[in-house]
Amino acid sequence: MQRVCDRDGQWSAMRLPNGKRTLNAVCKEILCPAQLQLDNGQFWPRKQWFRFGEKQTFSCHEGFDLIGSAERNCTQWGGWTGATPVCDDQSEDCRNPGVPPGASRSGERFRIGDRVRYLCQLGLDMLGPSERKCLESKEWSGTEPRCYAQYSFDQPDIVAQALGGSLTAVMDVSHPDFKKKGQYLGRTVRVEEGRLNVFILLDTSGSILQESFDKAKTAITELVRKLDSYEVHMKFDIISYASEPKEIVSITSMESHDMHYILKKLDEFSYKCHGSKKGTNLYKALERVYSQLGFLRETKRNQFNETQNVIIIATDGHSNMGPNPQTILAKIRSLLGYKPSSVDHTQEELLDVYVFAVGDEVNRKDLTSIASSKKDEQHIFVLKDYTQLGFVFNRMISDSAVTKCGVAQEEESEDTYTRPWHVDLRWGPTTCRGSIVTKSMVLTAAHCLMKVNADKSVSVPSAADIKVYHGNGEVKAMELILHPQYNVKGLKDKNVNEFYDYDIALIRMRENITISSQARPICLPCTKSSNRALRLDPDATCDQHKSTLLHLEETPAQFIRQGTERSDTHIHSGAKVAVISWGTMQTCDSRTAVRDDRPLDARDFHISVFSVMPWLKQHLYKELEFRP
Repeated sequence: MQRVCDRDGQWSAMRLPNGKRTLNAVCKEILCPAQLQLDNGQFWPRKQWFRFGEKQTFSCHEGFDLIGSAERNCTQWGGWTGATPVCDDQSEDCRNPGVPPGASRSGERFRIGDRVRYLCQLGLDMLGPSERKCLESKEWSGTEPRCYAQYSFDQPDIVAQALGGSLTAVMDVSHPDFKKKGQYLGRTVRVEEGRLNVFILLDTSGSILQESFDKAKTAITELVRKLDSYEVHMKFDIISYASEPKEIVSITSMESHDMHYILKKLDEFSYKCHGSKKGTNLYKALERVYSQLGFLRETKRNQFNETQNVIIIATDGHSNMGPNPQTILAKIRSLLGYKPSSVDHTQEELLDVYVFAVGDEVNRKDLTSIASSKKDEQHIFVLKDYTQLGFVFNRMISDSAVTKCGVAQEEESEDTYTRPWHVDLRWGPTTCRGSIVTKSMVLTAAHCLMKVNADKSVSVPSAADIKVYHGNGEVKAMELILHPQYNVKGLKDKNVNEFYDYDIALIRMRENITISSQARPICLPCTKSSNRALRLDPDATCDQHKSTLLHLEETPAQFIRQGTERSDTHIHSGAKVAVISWGTMQTCDSRTAVRDDRPLDARDFHISVFSVMPWLKQHLYKELEFRP
């Protein structure tokens, strides 16, 4: 809430965060609704409301196991830490679904086909399904409902985690450390070979101030950047809506997959584009989505039923114009082959509707009916302001949760995580570098695996003598595979003392490297994973990879070594489109530090992986899918 001192010495009208005028500033205490019901257990203390910092404890009767938290603390957001406590003896088909804080539940049988119903105490709004059914899979339909007071909100980092978990299936993100913590990672549907349409609906109605509008655009920018980091073939459609929808980015555009184009269009979109038509007509915005999906069905028939669709709605209020948005959502569901009247949307694998309710004046009941209701997933979130929306979009899937090739951990200051594909190769006094190409193979320069004997002859060391050090630890080499045409003395009869054509090799490890944020593979051109990283059509060829990577003045970052200065030794290996073979001078060796006085004309020479692609395919085809 703010007031501004005008030039005439008068204070401006007092306004709420959503821009509405108010006469008085009032401080409201944030309270957490208490646990009111715990089947086969007990809780303490028993009261209706808790203040920030207070706690409530739970225990179960003999013969029942406590699932969830034994103690929960009231947070500054009006919610609780931990998980809803449940006392269960596993005697029913479905587990006891529990009762969220501030709610009561009817229904005491949990057999297949049984239903339970929830009711929030007076003064609280329910988010999520008021009814759940025990399914044949012995799981409950929908997700656990939540009861909110007017001035309570979701905790941003919890929202980021929940949203990231729900989107995991869509983005095909996995992370071993994340799974070990027991955190839910969403559905098991994997769409790494599929396509994704993302529809973003941004409320720009009259209640949105310029400042909030700018923060909302920043939040959408964060969302686009984050989603663009992952391997799914993705297109965007961004709509600003007030009384009428305004197109920012159309999914039918040839550039709807291009992040730079999308961010440019977002930046150009003005707060004043809607003029004086500042109502809130969500129906019209969703009708635009329906129209776009209809067009895609007619023009992309072969792909339409294999493409997932995500609708993300960011709003600070509720519709005050047009028909009920649920009627157009029913048409969207019918278009995708789903029952329009279904209240449980778990089987809707090609559609997810997420709603972000921003501010304390939102109509939570109406927005709940718009969001998807899927088993163990949240699709509606209540946030205090648009700054928190940006935080959520930025944090919803951490870089550390991505195993995609060529993605570095940008948030880490340690140098290791900025090049997680790099490995050190060590045997005896020799140190060399390489790059992870698969969990069992490392790419390096062939001369790294040569040793000079006492009689000045050259031989290959035993694989057992070589250790490979990576971000997650170390492994031993099992097999050394040098390119058959590599021969450093091959042109000695022509007075060429050292000849470095085909200076490339593979090392097969005895044990697989665990892929994570500390150890990720390089993007090897002409592979399917590289195809996704380059945002090329799924049917793109190796020649298209080559022209995309090598015709530009600037090569995409995931394919080149970071930095412009020459800071590695002449035996460094592991650049992203080529392997560094040799240099014009020795800037360091295994016994000395890197020289600081490197001349400007010092150069590294590379072996292009495109020129040795047949050899790479011969040895990597079992682990990588190569493009023709």
